[in-house]
Amino acid sequence: MVRIAGSWVGVSLAFKAVADHYGWTHIVVVSDDKISTCWYGAKPFEATFGANRNYSFAWLRLGPQPSDDELDDVLQQIRALTRGVC
Repeated sequence: MVRIAGSWVGVSLAFKAVADHYGWTHIVVVSDDKISTCWYGAKPFEATFGANRNYSFAWLRLGPQPSDDELDDVLQQIRALTRGVC
């Protein structure tokens, strides 16, 4: 798990260099569902990884105050998307 902030497309390209270095191929971005802030940070990751056949990419969005059940659901989704667990 890596925490990243910033909306500049260079952030996603820098993360791609890290992912390539470590051989990471399953990328999951978790962000708030606020269009005004988090969308601009996560959108470059979708552009960098979403259309690239070498990666499995998912973008999960949470509301501002998720319940425990919602957090558990997102954690299960992350696990399934990054480790292939169904």
